[in-house]
Amino acid sequence: MTRQELEEVFHIEKEIQDLERRITDKEKQSPMASDVVQNGYKGHAVIYGLDVKRAYKLQYMYEKLKKFKIKLVEKKQEIEDYIETIPFSEIRQIFRYRYIDNKNWVQIAHEMNKLYRKHDYNEDSVRMKHDRYLKKS
Repeated sequence: MTRQELEEVFHIEKEIQDLERRITDKEKQSPMASDVVQNGYKGHAVIYGLDVKRAYKLQYMYEKLKKFKIKLVEKKQEIEDYIETIPFSEIRQIFRYRYIDNKNWVQIAHEMNKLYRKHDYNEDSVRMKHDRYLKKS
């Protein structure tokens, strides 16, 4: 598995967050629409009604969000299956923290130090272990 494939989970999660934000913005908009039309030579009338385009757009966005969430679960499962094939426990932990828990290198080093009760890990050491393993495989 390549780094790009592993990082796809992160990008899918960001895409989901963006879509949820857009859905929230769309939900805040009024479900009603209005228009002003000419009513004879000197007058006009205001017409009110349900904004059907907004409703269809929201429905489309909900369906898209559902597909993204399914894709995310499938991708996470694929990555977890890959991580389980790594023969070294230490490397498996680093990959889990990075790709399942979405931790950065500093957080991973901190977790590894807590886990192994050592202070030999820093952000560079965990990143290098990760990178070396990916190069070998």
